[in-house]
Amino acid sequence: EGLESGVDYDFFYLPPIDEAYGKPVLVAGDIMAMFNDRPEVRALMEFFSTGAGVEEWVKLGGAISPHYDSSLDWYTTDVDRKVAALILDADSVRFDASDLMPGEVGAGSFWKGMTDYVSGSADLDTALAEIDAAWPTD
Repeated sequence: EGLESGVDYDFFYLPPIDEAYGKPVLVAGDIMAMFNDRPEVRALMEFFSTGAGVEEWVKLGGAISPHYDSSLDWYTTDVDRKVAALILDADSVRFDASDLMPGEVGAGSFWKGMTDYVSGSADLDTALAEIDAAWPTD
């Protein structure tokens, strides 16, 4: 609280480990799904697949559009605008695997295991074993 973006903190593009991969970006996001195949539902899904479909969310702040037909002018903060520009400039964009994992793994054991490994409080084999043990068997 009381901190100002660009003054007290900021972010930067972390260069790739190999220039052969260009400028990759790892993202997270929400996924929309259609549960009823009716014309009006299909029309709404088609609308959300355009920049215009997410424009109001972007203007509210805290959301980044995945669409190339979105305008950087829609972003109301410098941080959101800079993040959107970084994604638009990426050579490849990949979805964060932890968001695709079951919740108890992606937001639980995987998060903890990788944090423990990076901080040095667990070796890699221990971290991976704990992640694997938490994976649902169903």
